[in-house]
Amino acid sequence: MVKRAGRDTAVRIDKRTATGIGCLVTIGIVLTLMIVTFHAIAGGDMPANPFTTVGVVLELFFAILTTSTYASVVFGSHSRRRFRSYFLWMLALNTLGLLSDVVYWGIGLDFLPFFPQIREAAYYICYASAFPLLIFYSTYLISYINEDPKELRRYAVLVGGLSADGLLLVVISIFTAHDAVQPWRLQDYPWLYFFFLALPMVVVITIILNFRRMLTNRKAISFLCYELLVAAAVVFDTIIGEITLAHVVTAFCLIQIYITVQIDYEKQQEEQLLQQRISIMLSQIQPHFLYNALTSIRALCRTDAHKAEQALTDFTRYLRGNLNSLSNTGCIPFLQELEHTKHYVDLEKVRFGKDLTVLFNTPVTQFSLPPLTLEPLVENAVRHGVMQRRTGGTVMVLTTEDEENVRVSVVDDGVGFDSAQPAGPAGEHIGLWSVRERLSAICGGRMELQSSPDHGTAVTLIIPKGRKEERT
Repeated sequence: MVKRAGRDTAVRIDKRTATGIGCLVTIGIVLTLMIVTFHAIAGGDMPANPFTTVGVVLELFFAILTTSTYASVVFGSHSRRRFRSYFLWMLALNTLGLLSDVVYWGIGLDFLPFFPQIREAAYYICYASAFPLLIFYSTYLISYINEDPKELRRYAVLVGGLSADGLLLVVISIFTAHDAVQPWRLQDYPWLYFFFLALPMVVVITIILNFRRMLTNRKAISFLCYELLVAAAVVFDTIIGEITLAHVVTAFCLIQIYITVQIDYEKQQEEQLLQQRISIMLSQIQPHFLYNALTSIRALCRTDAHKAEQALTDFTRYLRGNLNSLSNTGCIPFLQELEHTKHYVDLEKVRFGKDLTVLFNTPVTQFSLPPLTLEPLVENAVRHGVMQRRTGGTVMVLTTEDEENVRVSVVDDGVGFDSAQPAGPAGEHIGLWSVRERLSAICGGRMELQSSPDHGTAVTLIIPKGRKEERT
C-alpha cells in the first residue's frame, strides 16, 4: 500500500483498519465461545438433547467461515460498491444470528451475570436478524439482475413490507412475553414465525423465476437453494425444537453464493475494466494523432530545435502514460493523471498554437482517480469542442472539494453537443461513456455532463472521499 498525505487518506486507512479489527474481534468472540462450549461439554455440562450440542458446534464453525468470507470480500473485492455492500450486510447479519443462537443455548455460559436476560435478548436477536437479512438478500439479487428497475423496485418494496411485518411480530413478542395476564411469546407460535418468514421468501423465488433468463443455471440454482434450503431448515428446527440450523444453512448458502456469484461477478468486472483500459488506451493512440504530433515535431526541428526536443519529450511521456495505464488495476494519484494530461496539452499547443488555451486551476490535488480519466475529457474538449471553431477556444480544468466529495471539472467554450443523445459502447461519445463506467466501477464515483450546441460543454467527475487507494 502506498502512503499518501491528506485527510482522505487517513479516513481510508482508518476504515480498512477498523474492518480488520472488527473481523479479528468477531473471530476472538467465536473462539472464546468455542472454548467455553467445549470446556462445558468436556465437564459434562451439556444439553440433554445431543442435537443441540451439534447445532451449537456447527454455528460456531460457520461463524468463523462467514467472518473470514467478510474479510475476503472487503480486502479482495473490486466489484460495484453498493452491490458488494449488500452481500457484506448479509454476512454480518447472519454472523450475528449465529452467535446470538449460541448464546441463547448457553452451553457453559451460565456463570455470566444477568445470564437469563442475556439469553432472552440473544433469542430475539437471533429470530429478528432473519428479516433484515432477507431484505438485503432480495436487494442483492435485484441489484445483480438489474434489468427492469421499475418492476424490480416493486418486488423490493413488497419484500421489504412483508419482512417488516415479520420483524414487527418479533418486537411485539418482546413487549408481551412478560405480560402477567395474557403473555404472548413467539416461541409458543413457531409456525406463525415461519409463515411470516415464508411470505417474502415466496416473493424472492418469484423474482428468480421471472428473471430466470438473466441468470446462468449455476447462479439460478445458488439463489434458489438459499430460499429452499433455508425454508427447509426452519421447518426442521420447528419440528425438532432442540436445534437451530437455519443460520447454519444460511451461512452455507451465502458461501455458495460467494463462490458462484460474487467472485464470478468480480472477475467479470475486472475483465470489463481491463478491456475498457485497453480500448481507451487505443483510442488515445490513434494514427492521425500520432501523425499530426510527429509532423509538428518535424516542423519544429527546422525552426526551433529546443522546442522540438521538448515536444519529443512530451510525446514519449504521453505514450508511456498510456501504456502504463494497462498495469493499473485501481486508482492513481491525481497529480500523476494531471501530469499526463499536461503532456497531451503541450503536444496539441505545438500544433494549434494560440488558437488553443488550456487553463489549470487545481488547488485540490490530494486524491486519487482511475487512470486515463482526466486526459480523455480534455482531449474530447479539444478535438470535439474548441477546435471545431474557426477561432479556437479555451478549456479549463478545475478541482474543488466538500466534506464528502472531490470534484474535477473540464469546461470548454466549444461547439457543444446535445447531451441528451445516448452514449454507450455502440454510440457516440464512447470516451465519455468509458470514463463514466470506469469511474463508477473502480472508485464508486459518478460523472455529470452538461452541454448544448454552440454553448460549450462541462464535464464533472465526482469522486467520494474515503475510498481505498490502490497502485500496482
